[in-house]
Amino acid sequence: MTTEYVPAAEVRPETFTSRADDHVRRGVQRGHELRTGIDSAIAGYRRYFEFLTIAEADVRSAAAASHARIQEWAPEAAEEIAAVAGAAGVDVGELMEVIARTEIMTLSAGSATECSTVSLTRPGASIAAQNWDWAADFSTLWHINDVGAVPGQLRHVGIAEYGMLGKIGLNEAGIGVLLNILKHEGDEPGGVPIHMILERVLSKATTLAEALEIIHSAPTTSSSIITVVTADEVVQVEIANARKRERRAGGSAGSSAEGSAGDSGALGGSGYLLHTNHFLHPDLTPGGLELNPTSTSRARYVHLERRLEAAADHVDVHTVGLLDLLTTGPGQAPVSCTPAPGAAYGDRSATLATVQVDPKRRQIDLAPGSPADGLHGNRRYRL
Repeated sequence: MTTEYVPAAEVRPETFTSRADDHVRRGVQRGHELRTGIDSAIAGYRRYFEFLTIAEADVRSAAAASHARIQEWAPEAAEEIAAVAGAAGVDVGELMEVIARTEIMTLSAGSATECSTVSLTRPGASIAAQNWDWAADFSTLWHINDVGAVPGQLRHVGIAEYGMLGKIGLNEAGIGVLLNILKHEGDEPGGVPIHMILERVLSKATTLAEALEIIHSAPTTSSSIITVVTADEVVQVEIANARKRERRAGGSAGSSAEGSAGDSGALGGSGYLLHTNHFLHPDLTPGGLELNPTSTSRARYVHLERRLEAAADHVDVHTVGLLDLLTTGPGQAPVSCTPAPGAAYGDRSATLATVQVDPKRRQIDLAPGSPADGLHGNRRYRL
């Protein structure tokens, strides 16, 4: 395990497989088996927070505040986090520096750009995929997460950064989640970590309505976009600190508490929904910020739109492969992201993993690197 850069496509991620009897024993297993990776992830984020000029005291305070929110919002999850920390030989506060890393990064003016997501809503056969882009120096600090069911929870498979209970994935009920980071005025640390919301959806949601209820119930303070995909529908939930709004293909509205969809986000009613790293819902675009001064979010979004428009002129748009859309090369907007040669620490982003979920088949594909790298090392799971 290392915090130094390893080309993402060359990484062969570890697989954590748990079939524990309850969530606490599962946490103990995770802490024991992934201890080396957890230590490396904590060290990696401490280095990254220092690069972002976030003071150590502020990191600790933010981590503690998010931990307190988890204890209130999902006590069962807090018990599992404590079990992981104890078995890994680290303080809960140290582990929370990884779990709440998105919330902690609101203390910095900028962060690495990450993630392009595409989905297609087709009743009974919806699918979604994303390139998980992040700081290239974290290319070895994630693993495949095959988490077995415990009483009251569901089996789910996906990817997770070391120390996190879950991240991007699909559960046995056919509920999948994808993630893009966003930035908005008013973002601050201390909320329920976005990664814990993802884990709770994967662990608990058996329907789209349950998934959305979990997301909307979380007291959040940072910004992200969670894409929830089921066999019948895809819903994007944009989160701007405490506010949440939904977007659906076709522009169907959410409940009055959630706000209407407003902008459909689908190309010509095709059923495709795209997202990169800027706000799209009209209620949330005021106050939306770029992740950093060199953000490629809008260029990537335009590139994906144009790819779909070009495809629609020649073929049935519904036959366009999602992974093909997520594949780019030199001279194109970096949907498939690779670091520039010689890029320094903190200034090199990469597609660390490619994920595709097919809820109808209960199937998820997980590959290190971007689709432009050929998806060597892809792992396919059927739940």
